[in-house]
Amino acid sequence: MFDILERSLKFGLRGKHIHMDPQKALEGLNAETASMLPFKGDHSCWHILYHMVFWQDLMLSAIRGDDVDWPKNNDSSWLSNDMLGDPEDWQDLVQKFVDGLNEAEELVKGIQSLDDLPAWPKVPPFAAFMSLNQHNAYHTGEIVATRQALGIWPPPEYKPTF
Repeated sequence: MFDILERSLKFGLRGKHIHMDPQKALEGLNAETASMLPFKGDHSCWHILYHMVFWQDLMLSAIRGDDVDWPKNNDSSWLSNDMLGDPEDWQDLVQKFVDGLNEAEELVKGIQSLDDLPAWPKVPPFAAFMSLNQHNAYHTGEIVATRQALGIWPPPEYKPTF
């Protein structure tokens, strides 16, 4: 049973089957295009990725067994527009996201516990990974929709995997 769950969680992290691979959704974006807003007041791809990384980091900390200072609300997980623009910051954010996906793939290996995580009450490891997968999948869809609205989708040489 655990092998099937582990394989399913890994598929979710990388977008196999019904979900988009989150790394592919970021292909071809740079600091300029990632900070573009499709409509006044909406989030850019940069905003969305920052939000994804914020929560991915917290969830991975809880899965690792670290103490987690869960925020009281969602406000701190979103960047303001004046924090966008530096190409190095964009590349660092993309790398941090990819590093988190890689860490998640390692952490999911060999989970044999159905016990709740100490830093995430009433949530066992598999449920935490499902939350991570679902959160990333939802916001990956937002990135794709944002890129479509901006006319920068699909990325160059994009080949869907089904």
